[in-house]
Amino acid sequence: MNKKLIALCAMALSLLMFGAIASAATPTGKTLLERAKNAYSPARTYTVLHINQGKTEKEFKYKAAYVPIKDLFDTRVSGIKWDNKTKIAEVTSAGKTLVFNFSNQKLESSDTKIVLPKEWIRMSQGRTEINSSVVAYLFDKYSASYKDKERDEWEEKLSFLGIKESEAVPGVKDSYLYVYVTFEEKSS
Repeated sequence: MNKKLIALCAMALSLLMFGAIASAATPTGKTLLERAKNAYSPARTYTVLHINQGKTEKEFKYKAAYVPIKDLFDTRVSGIKWDNKTKIAEVTSAGKTLVFNFSNQKLESSDTKIVLPKEWIRMSQGRTEINSSVVAYLFDKYSASYKDKERDEWEEKLSFLGIKESEAVPGVKDSYLYVYVTFEEKSS
């Protein structure tokens, strides 16, 4: 009797795990932000960010679902700047600019200036931050299974940032989303 019960429990567990994996392959949601959160688990309110570039690895821990752009990009891009007058932050790399617009003016993207949607970003305690699920989703190394055209377009637009790939793992015993971002190695 115990063997049958164990076998039944094992089968039920495998079905649950397979269902979780299958649902992760096709995140749902009307917006990219919703799909990004659903891809990894919207219940994760904190973030552990691991950044790899070559032989260098850094880890940051945040009590938020957002990560500061300074920690994310740091020396891995040409520059990061904040204009207090216009309320705009910019990350530059490879002759292009990623724009974080906190002003009341509407900015349009161009070939060299990419403006992020306001729902992906926030200003917190004087820091410009981006949602960690969005970062993970845009560069996810398993993205081929998502069949998300909008995500694919954003990944292409943001390729100048030098992010090779990302991966996100929801914490099992905590409220953290563990986000691993790998940057291309810098050429000497």
